[in-house]
Amino acid sequence: MWVTVFEYESAIWRARFVKHYDMAPGRPSRELRFEYQIRAIVLSAPIQFKEEEDDRQYLWMEVMQTMLEESLKIPIALGEISKTLQRIRETLRVCLTSFALDPTIAEPCRRTDYDIRQVYSYEERVGGAFIDHDDLDLPKLLNLRNFWQRHFLNASELTYQESFSGLPEELKPKTRKDNPAEVSKLSPSWLGYYSCMHPLSDLQRLDERQTCADLETHGDSIDVMVGGWRVARKAVMTRLTYVKTLDLQPSPEKFWPEQCSKLIPLASGPEIKQIYFDGRQRAYGGAYEAGNYVFGFTEEIAVPHGGFEGWTRVCFIIVETDDKEDEMPPSPAMDGEGWIYGYEAVIIPGGRIMLGRWVDMKEPEARGPFIFWDV
Repeated sequence: MWVTVFEYESAIWRARFVKHYDMAPGRPSRELRFEYQIRAIVLSAPIQFKEEEDDRQYLWMEVMQTMLEESLKIPIALGEISKTLQRIRETLRVCLTSFALDPTIAEPCRRTDYDIRQVYSYEERVGGAFIDHDDLDLPKLLNLRNFWQRHFLNASELTYQESFSGLPEELKPKTRKDNPAEVSKLSPSWLGYYSCMHPLSDLQRLDERQTCADLETHGDSIDVMVGGWRVARKAVMTRLTYVKTLDLQPSPEKFWPEQCSKLIPLASGPEIKQIYFDGRQRAYGGAYEAGNYVFGFTEEIAVPHGGFEGWTRVCFIIVETDDKEDEMPPSPAMDGEGWIYGYEAVIIPGGRIMLGRWVDMKEPEARGPFIFWDV
């Protein structure tokens, strides 16, 4: 059966190619199979042009040349855009998120560069996978990335710019890990931000606030110590802190209660397996706090997206924890007094940045974007 479906002349290669790229009329399935597989392999491999010239560099450039010619020469219907060019653009922009958040080389994007309703999953049903292995929504991820680029770099928004710019350089996002062998492993330490909006219906109003991290009305200035650095930021006076840290470790237990699966389901498939972890979440600057419990899992995404491999789905739960509790509760109490938040994201190739959505596990209408990077 497998041989029949995936043979050289199988129509499945034409379907896969057309889904991701522009296609000239008359190309046989055998040719499309070869081109599709070459792109998946070549574009997913890291490439360095600082090294001595070799065949890998020439092959990478040939593939990119073919894709660019394809995007410029193949006729496109009126009102449509080149799928090939869009794949190049989307993938590079998502994978280079760390550069987009560097104020020395990037400018704040405009509010029109993202759909704020999609950033907050406004009026979307919560319960299916936000990160789909087979259909990773790159435009959706770009909406999230651009939202953070806008609010991290634009002081006029009066939201996250002051806090983000005050971070020590070594605590800011980086593109890749120093040790290539560590890329596929979940980093043990993360720092990041989340955003909320109350009420969500305000998103329908144009030119209004886009987050409750509105520092004019939501915060007071304080100084905190992080790793010996004194950093001025705004402390947001809500039940959550907008700047979080995660300290994670591998877990021998496969812990993901049924209540969690209802909103953030495990992915299924013969090649998909979950790698579990647990840990603690603390407020930024709260290294000596007991912290809230964290448990979750990662799933390697085997399917290349945008010509790149190395994507990982990550899901975790943060449970409000009493300072006196030393052990993980046997199961999160959905009907208890404490809050419980679920997080689902994709770790982009390089293993250092995750982009995704959080949701209130008790009141799923409350949700919003978040970003973490390893430190």
